[in-house]
Amino acid sequence: HCRFRKEWKMDKLLEEGAVPEVWQKYFPGCFIGFDKEYAPLYIFHPGRFDLKGIYHTYRPEELTKYSLAIAEEGTKLCKEQSKKYGKRIEGVTIIQDISGFSIKNFYKPSVLHFAKVLGMFEDNYPEFMKDVFVINDAASLPKAYGGEMVDDDGDPLCSAIIGSAGDIPHSLYRSEISKDKHRPEDDYSTVSIPRGDTLKLQYEIDIPGTLMRWEFKTDSHNIGFGVIKVIENEDGTVENYEVIPIVRRSCQEMIEEGNYYCEDPGKYILCFDNSFSWLTGKNLHYAIDILPPDEAITN
Repeated sequence: HCRFRKEWKMDKLLEEGAVPEVWQKYFPGCFIGFDKEYAPLYIFHPGRFDLKGIYHTYRPEELTKYSLAIAEEGTKLCKEQSKKYGKRIEGVTIIQDISGFSIKNFYKPSVLHFAKVLGMFEDNYPEFMKDVFVINDAASLPKAYGGEMVDDDGDPLCSAIIGSAGDIPHSLYRSEISKDKHRPEDDYSTVSIPRGDTLKLQYEIDIPGTLMRWEFKTDSHNIGFGVIKVIENEDGTVENYEVIPIVRRSCQEMIEEGNYYCEDPGKYILCFDNSFSWLTGKNLHYAIDILPPDEAITN
């Protein structure tokens, strides 16, 4: 758990500006108060969640980080409530409003990604959920799902607090924002990854603060990608720890780009995973930069 917190920089997640405004506006969930046992109360409205739009707006590791911020905030509120009322409060009460939820809310890459995020919740926040209430008719409840709260605009759904959600404009998609910023085609290396196979690019990082930066795309079909940190334990065993979890990236639709700051020296592996594909090989085009700390700051 300590390694998890270090690699995901959990202590910085709740700093002002750590979670961007677009996420706050289009993610339909928020802490809005406390239940009768003083536990934090969280409202989530999946029927208003644009899963496809959010996936095209943020990189998978960003989606993971902003999702984990919910657990961090809930844990912080539990600690504050425990101190305030002199008793142990460990979990969050969740109201999940599924009105408006339909097949259009399913977007396979997002569903697969958030399923993995839920696994991270279970591994690192096992007592996060105290109670979960699922409702299917928000109109049958008073303002703000049973309370008297409204936002500054008088909206009983508290859209300014919880997030208005809805479809995310295409202008906010990563493909639109970065389409004029990519490097020339000649900068990319090309390799064919056979079906059922994996490409691992290993780098020896000597200086703390080095930045690993990547761009990649496939001609067709998606491919898994993640960053592995090779950890040599004191007992001589070697552990491969995913500092960026290996998940499928829709890089056939847009160029996938990202970076990772190596706080510790050692071996790091960029892993392109096609092991899940039984039938299809992938043509991968990639460009990798390893920048020392002084260049990483300016880039």
